[in-house]
Amino acid sequence: MKNTLKIIFAFVILGLIMCFGSCSSGFLESSGDGFDSGFGGGSFMNGATSDDRGEMDVGSSDGMPEMPDSDAPGEEAPGDEGEDLKPEQIVLPAGMITAGAWNDNEYYQTWLDLFMQSEDANGKFYNYTNPTNSWGFNSLSRVAVKVTDGDVAVAGASIALSDSNGEILFKAITDAEGNAFLFTDEENGKITVTSGIESVSAEFTKEERNLTVNLSSNTEKLNVIEIMLVVDVTGSMGDEIDFLKAELRDVVNRIAANDKNTVIRLALLFYRDTDDAVPFHYYDFTDVTTAKGLADQQEAIDEQRASGGGDYPEAVDSALDLAVNKQWSTGATTKIIFHLLDAPAHSGDKYANKLVNATKTAAEKGIRICPIICSGAASVTEYTMREVAIYTGGTFIFVTDDSGIGNSHHDPDLPNVTVELLNSLMVRLVKGYHTGDFEDPIYWKQDPNIGSIN
Repeated sequence: MKNTLKIIFAFVILGLIMCFGSCSSGFLESSGDGFDSGFGGGSFMNGATSDDRGEMDVGSSDGMPEMPDSDAPGEEAPGDEGEDLKPEQIVLPAGMITAGAWNDNEYYQTWLDLFMQSEDANGKFYNYTNPTNSWGFNSLSRVAVKVTDGDVAVAGASIALSDSNGEILFKAITDAEGNAFLFTDEENGKITVTSGIESVSAEFTKEERNLTVNLSSNTEKLNVIEIMLVVDVTGSMGDEIDFLKAELRDVVNRIAANDKNTVIRLALLFYRDTDDAVPFHYYDFTDVTTAKGLADQQEAIDEQRASGGGDYPEAVDSALDLAVNKQWSTGATTKIIFHLLDAPAHSGDKYANKLVNATKTAAEKGIRICPIICSGAASVTEYTMREVAIYTGGTFIFVTDDSGIGNSHHDPDLPNVTVELLNSLMVRLVKGYHTGDFEDPIYWKQDPNIGSIN
């Protein structure tokens, strides 16, 4: 009798264990903590609709492709041999996330209007004109410089802006179009342009802040592109991170395949917050035009998971400080940081000063910072990242709701922006910054790269 009771008791315990295991597994699969259908914790289509940038019916096949069907005839679905389907096994297509781009240096007066005060209404960023709210940025007084050798733009020329006492206040490097942008509230001063062994100076005044400098020699633009992806991988990025990884892999593939005569060096910096156990993961510059280099960096991208963070602000200032102080080349190369994030730096002078100083260091080294704000970003993130972009001659990028991927996205309300596929937008900017010839954007529904498996 005792043995029979033991056997019955054992079966009861076993049944409870199996039930608990099944229930807990079901909970994980249905929760939003990174386990939702294996897509990083967010819904694929969130029901967002778009405005004049283009419309789509959520869940329809208009514009967006079907997700890959792992049970389609002739294809073996992952896990068919008794293996559990894990999130990292799902192959997501690139060309899914939509985004817009805006260059505030190109539309500088529009930028200034955001800070204006009028009888009817204040500009969108009027509150940031107060020095205590500005985060230490001051982009409302610009000196724009164009450097040429005859009719040829001079790329890679160094420009130092100094006040009337000779103190250097801002440094920048000309881009492939020969343009550089420097910022100071000084009404009068001097710029000094250096290219090779030649150095030329020019004066700026309150009235004359658009200068053209002609040199008699032109430093050759090197056929080298350096790109660093700086990516927030905190938990709040969980609704988009797997899709973003697919986009980044595709961008790297397309840039590497574009011109075999161009050396393309890629570095990766993934960050969380300073209180997290491991706040930063860095992968140094690697030549991705080689098969091994490309595979190594793609593997590093694939390994990332959204976790950590906690509060809303993240280690944005420290991440950019680390990024700009890595081993970038000193020659006339193309240098770009794509910074993907959904939250600002922590508030306070310590964080603001580090953010501004990192931005100025980027400008001095000729690194164009192109922020990409994702779902969850608010107005303060838009403001600080547009400042970072304008200081460095970069482009501000914002992910939109048009694709329906992820949670709701902040709308900067910019005029006449063409919504593009994020991956195509990034490739277009890399080509433009390298050659000086920016191609026209392609509306996302008309882009042949939409929904491709990379």
